[in-house]
Amino acid sequence: MIKRKITNEVLGYKAMISGEVKELFNSTTDEYADTQIECNEDKARNFIIPYLKKTESSTVLDVGCGVGTMVKLLKNIGYDSYGVDLFTLAKYWDKQNFDKDMFFVVDPYNFELPFEDDSFDFIFTLGVIEHIGTSNGHSNRLENYEEYREKWLREVYRVLKPGGHMLIGGPNRNFPIDTAHGLDTKASYIEKKLSSWAKTSIHKTWGRNFLWSYKDFKHYLEGLDYILEAQRVTGLVNYSRVPALFRKLAELYVDYMPGIFLKTGFNPWVMALIKKK
Repeated sequence: MIKRKITNEVLGYKAMISGEVKELFNSTTDEYADTQIECNEDKARNFIIPYLKKTESSTVLDVGCGVGTMVKLLKNIGYDSYGVDLFTLAKYWDKQNFDKDMFFVVDPYNFELPFEDDSFDFIFTLGVIEHIGTSNGHSNRLENYEEYREKWLREVYRVLKPGGHMLIGGPNRNFPIDTAHGLDTKASYIEKKLSSWAKTSIHKTWGRNFLWSYKDFKHYLEGLDYILEAQRVTGLVNYSRVPALFRKLAELYVDYMPGIFLKTGFNPWVMALIKKK
């Protein structure tokens, strides 16, 4: 399954970074990492494993695996699972004594996966797509950020087996409220004032923004043969960042939204299940 010889290492984990390994940016705090270590097993059991069973998958890749807890859980219950993420995440894998053959470091600006073509039955990447092509791992878009996103998505598609599935999720640019992030660094004065008043990110739904939408898949995967189905996020999102007064309402809104609206601006989330023909 390994595609090429890898010469670089970070804390003993193989690294797909040419030349000197540098801490390009740190997108994870210790506090956030500890939270993910505690809660990601539940996310895997409630959200990812049902998809693996439904698609009868056995080889699994988590792109942007973060602290790696989901990859480890999947391995423990019998899946041939792997994870990739940035240089700064390797210390959390090392802290948990993870298998050095299961995790790989990748370069956000020269994104390559260390696997052969058509390697995996199932690939998932959650809360990652909106940060590709940024200078800080968050919301500061590079001028050519769309080029990075197209390369990134096509590289993920490359290692997916024909007939396999990839599940890609993140906040929807076409929905005006984002409780998961701060504003795009190029946000307008009005967006900043509204967000300050509401204590959550409120953004315009037109023009450029670091978030994604369903329309982007058609552009970035142009010419490739696939089927895309919009999915719900039930079992994944806990709504902890939604103000307590509106938390239950937000959950009901997302969980019971008519299917016809899933790909539209009425949906706060993009969650796309893509089957490679």
